[in-house]
Amino acid sequence: MANPLPNEEELYKKIESENITIHPIVWELLSHHLGNDLYMISMMIESTVLNKIKPKPITVEDGRKILDKVMVIKNFLSKLRKATKKDGGF
Repeated sequence: MANPLPNEEELYKKIESENITIHPIVWELLSHHLGNDLYMISMMIESTVLNKIKPKPITVEDGRKILDKVMVIKNFLSKLRKATKKDGGF
């Protein structure tokens, strides 16, 4: 996870105390898109850096593929935000 927000624990407590939920359709999209893209990224990294028999650096080509997957995730999150955030905020 990226650096936590300064008030992240408070946010989680607020989510729990106010019973804030995410619609199952949104969870389905998140699980599918993020799960698939993160799995592909981890496979690219594991096959090189974490190879216990013969680890090697990530090639420029694989680095580009990883960055492409990161951009796919960012674009998905942007599309989801536009579809779900009605008050114009984040």
